Amino acid sequence: MEYRGQNNPQNINPQPGPCPRDHVTGEPICPPPTEMVCIKTQKVYESCVASLTNEEVADLRVCNVNVVGEIREAVCKDPILLDEPDFPIVCEKLPGTNRARVRFFYIYRFAFLDDENWKQFQSDPVFVEKTVIFSDRIMDPRIFVQCEIFLECTEVIITDPQVVTVCIGKGLVFKLFADVQLLIPAYGFCPEPPECVQPPLVPCPEFVFDWDAKYPPQDEPPNNDNNNNNNNC
Repeated sequence: MEYRGQNNPQNINPQPGPCPRDHVTGEPICPPPTEMVCIKTQKVYESCVASLTNEEVADLRVCNVNVVGEIREAVCKDPILLDEPDFPIVCEKLPGTNRARVRFFYIYRFAFLDDENWKQFQSDPVFVEKTVIFSDRIMDPRIFVQCEIFLECTEVIITDPQVVTVCIGKGLVFKLFADVQLLIPAYGFCPEPPECVQPPLVPCPEFVFDWDAKYPPQDEPPNNDNNNNNNNC
């Protein structure tokens, strides 16, 4: 955060960013707030992270994939989290308990090189369910649960000439939150941002509409001189 007039609070002009630091102590020095404001937001009361790793085995001998010879190389691609009517994401509190549960589907993918060329593999939807325990606060009807899902392909291993094992890491973040109004110190509204940097425009050649080009050429008028000469013959 940048601001002017540290010794004159009336001249404060804060800008987004880190506060300047004291040259001696190295501690950040922020200007004093100019007002107290009431904001409506979501307050997180508790949160936790669950880390999972699954080994998904793709036996291409029984999958609908045309593998020529052996798999020579395999490269992982990012998994895809599904969120559609047939494969929904469900994040919920379990009634009467201090537990929360998330259920979701994802597909994993990889590219592989066989004796012919590079090809793509995509799995059927894979189901995941995870339950965690919170404090008794979760049973308050004013508290809601939120789930965030992060998927990553960490490794792909060729375990057989036509079998690939894919390691999928799952980071699941559970949060207990409520919609609240908080009183916080503030500096007023954010300043107007600077103009965006835009790529240079590529000038197009000037267009001149050619009216005559719309129609085929007309017949040339007869040459009077030639006609007169013919009459004299």
